[in-house]
Amino acid sequence: MLVQTHFPRKLAPQRYDQYLASGWFRGSVMLYKVDLLCIESGIFGVVNIRMNLDRFALKKSQRKRLARCDRRFTFSIGSAKPDAEKEALYALHKDRFKGFIHPTLNEYLTSGFHRTVFDTREVCVYDGDQLVAVSYFDMGERSMASLIGLQHPDYRQYGLGIYTMLKEIEFGCSAGFKWYYPGYVLDLPSDFDYKLSLGEFEYYTPTKRWGSYRNFDSSLTTGHQVRTAMEELKEGLTACGIPSTERYYPYFSLGFMAPWQLEFLTMPHFLELAEVDGRRLIVGFEPLLKEFRLLDVGQTDQFSHLVRMDHSAGLSNEGQHFMEMLQVRRVVSHSTELGPLLGHLVAKGWGRPPGMA
Repeated sequence: MLVQTHFPRKLAPQRYDQYLASGWFRGSVMLYKVDLLCIESGIFGVVNIRMNLDRFALKKSQRKRLARCDRRFTFSIGSAKPDAEKEALYALHKDRFKGFIHPTLNEYLTSGFHRTVFDTREVCVYDGDQLVAVSYFDMGERSMASLIGLQHPDYRQYGLGIYTMLKEIEFGCSAGFKWYYPGYVLDLPSDFDYKLSLGEFEYYTPTKRWGSYRNFDSSLTTGHQVRTAMEELKEGLTACGIPSTERYYPYFSLGFMAPWQLEFLTMPHFLELAEVDGRRLIVGFEPLLKEFRLLDVGQTDQFSHLVRMDHSAGLSNEGQHFMEMLQVRRVVSHSTELGPLLGHLVAKGWGRPPGMA
């Protein structure tokens, strides 16, 4: 599955360790597992990473950062207690997030529930009486999962995001935790790569094992598979003289997230061939089925009330992103090879055989 979700009613610390070690993340009140992300700049594979705290040693630059910030600020670590001051910090910071965004910090941590099954702690950093940074992490039995870090933009020069993560690691080492999970990076260089500066990491491999991140191969990811297939598709349509409009579809994950009565589109990237009265003929690559598909789709708002998240400015403003939920009305053609699908389009009068003027 490209996307898996689980809403635990109870969660023992040891069981949480097992989920983290199997490539799951915590998102609000659910656990989820995802291979692909569709964010502002395209399609990416998700790469889970973790650090063995038994082997962690501070670098010289990290010691200097800790010393500098310890002299300048005070900090505390305790149970998570979102409040108005932390919500204000979240509001200042959230425009830096990419993709879908929880509207409030409370929604991010609890979805509005009074309590969750997670044992969540916070690192608070103060300049005098002013809260200037906060981060949140979960505790399992021998694992800890870093969730989110927020810093006031006026203090960006201090690198308080890294500082709070170092404080989390410092706490984990002193408390006897073995594994530190800071979420994920992407299979191409991105803003998420700051996490890798913390130390030596392992990554969750396509064979569902953990290996040294030094051996990471981006050509083995689902993201690479989708990007390669879509480039082949674009070149094929061009060769056949078939015009198309490129679209990214961030809502693709919704097709995996519940037992829908309708079949929602699960392709994160597609090319639109035609649109009439809200119905669209599209073609793309389905990464789960590993096949090219020609589909008749239509917009639907039947379940739009379940989408309780905002989205970043890049998704809203870039015309390539299709920000309405799409339902598959009909599978017109599908094939593991591109040739038969292009042949179908040509036979229906959409273009010409490759090489013909």
